[in-house]
Amino acid sequence: MNKIKADSTLSDTQKIKMFCDLMKDHNVEPIVLRLSGYVKQKPMKIDYLLTFTPNRIIMLRKNIIRKLTDPGFVAGLGPYLYYLLSKKIEYSDIKKKDSFVLKDDSHPSDETSILYKNITKFAFYPDTKTLVSNMLGTAIKENVLIIHTNEKKYEFILPTGKNGDYDKTFYWLKMCLPVKISKK
Repeated sequence: MNKIKADSTLSDTQKIKMFCDLMKDHNVEPIVLRLSGYVKQKPMKIDYLLTFTPNRIIMLRKNIIRKLTDPGFVAGLGPYLYYLLSKKIEYSDIKKKDSFVLKDDSHPSDETSILYKNITKFAFYPDTKTLVSNMLGTAIKENVLIIHTNEKKYEFILPTGKNGDYDKTFYWLKMCLPVKISKK
C-alpha cells in the first residue's frame, strides 16, 4: 500500500482501483465507505450504519451505544482509502478492526447485506425538504439514498452533519462503488 500511496503519477481513481485489486488478491474485504443513516418508521426512526465494500453493502442496525459513539469518517471514506489519498494520516493511525470486514458466514441478526450485482437501481440525491436558508446562505441538512433490488426497496436518510455534504458523498460513492448512481 505504501507503494501505491507514494506513486505521484497515479490519479486518485487509479489508486482506488489498485487498492481494490490488491485487497481482492489477498482475499480481504476492505471498508471503502461508511455512512450513517436512518429509516423513518412510525413512531420513531431506526439508525443504521451503512458499510460499503467492493462487493456489497452491509446495513447494520445501530444499538444505543453505537449511536452515541459512532465517529463516522471524512465524507464517508474508509480508513485505508483515506490513508492512500491523504497526506495527513500515517499507516500507524489506522485501526485494523475498523478497516475491513471479516469474510465469515456468521452475521449478526441486525445485519443485512446486499450484493452489488443484485441492485437494480441506486439513487442518491439531496433532500430539498430539509433546505435551510439563513443570512449565511442555503444548506441542505439531509440526503436521500434509495437502493432497489429485485426483492426490496431500501430508503435511507443521510444527515449531512455526520456524512459530509452531498457533493463530497456523491463523489466518493461514484468513485468507489461498482454501480451506476442516479440522482432520483
